[in-house]
Amino acid sequence: MSFGKISPEQFLSRIKSGNCIICPALGEDDAVLKLNKKYLVIHSDPITESGLDSGFLSVVVACNDVNMKGTACKWVLTTVLLSREDNLNNIIDGINEACSLIGCNVVGGHTEVVDINRDIVVTTALGETDKIMEINSVKDGDYVVLIGDIGIEGSWILATQFQSLLRSKGVSDEVIEAAKAFKKELIVQSKALAISRLVKFMHDTTDGGLLQALFELAKRSNMTVSIREDSIPLRREVHEVTAALNIDPLKFISSGAFIAITDNPKEILSKVNGYIIGKLVKGEPIVKTEKRIINDNVKEELARIENSYNGWWKR
Repeated sequence: MSFGKISPEQFLSRIKSGNCIICPALGEDDAVLKLNKKYLVIHSDPITESGLDSGFLSVVVACNDVNMKGTACKWVLTTVLLSREDNLNNIIDGINEACSLIGCNVVGGHTEVVDINRDIVVTTALGETDKIMEINSVKDGDYVVLIGDIGIEGSWILATQFQSLLRSKGVSDEVIEAAKAFKKELIVQSKALAISRLVKFMHDTTDGGLLQALFELAKRSNMTVSIREDSIPLRREVHEVTAALNIDPLKFISSGAFIAITDNPKEILSKVNGYIIGKLVKGEPIVKTEKRIINDNVKEELARIENSYNGWWKR
């Protein structure tokens, strides 16, 4: 049996959805509800692929998605499903660390021990805003800007949980230690808020990496996303980790990076570090690069590695 995220296209039509300004859809990071003069932005995500710091990562990933609507993450609810009670303190420490760095607070949740092999933490994150960021504002010719560096989340997870595997594949201790230091770079809130009034749309690059995010953008905008792969840089550590395990870095889980759509990329790049990697153009909803065409959902590379090398996983 294979593991990983199931495409929403397989079940969205069966879900009773409504009474929302932005409702569940492929390519949308959040639901948006209207509350008096404000909008409530909500996102929920589980952490199933990180055992050592799942509390920290759960809050960060959920809040990053709320940030994609240009709003700060204010509140989180955490559901903690434990494989053993002894793991609870470490998870709580991680949740508290992430909340302190982001500036949000835990306002509820649920905790229990269940019959599972690894801990699972599910976080629902919430923020409020006075302005909606919607896909219908994007148009032909808009630029696709990558903010942050891809692959740092996956590299961090592998460096912390698959050290022996990386060493066996020739990755140096220096690179492994450097990748472990990526942890705080996974938080995108300050970058997203810095450019929120300058962009038309933002989307994070988690499961399936950059290519999946771009494909979801193509489907949501109903346009072709034309990208130059040679314009996408890799950090040295990401390059070495992905090369050692034959990972496609563009399909590698990539919290800490996100894509922004704008008609004025220079203004964005004056605020944050990023890269112009392509454009939206009229055409069928696909991703087109100089090397390949993506016309379907992308399989996450980290899930493949965990399936293939499960015995190396440090729990």
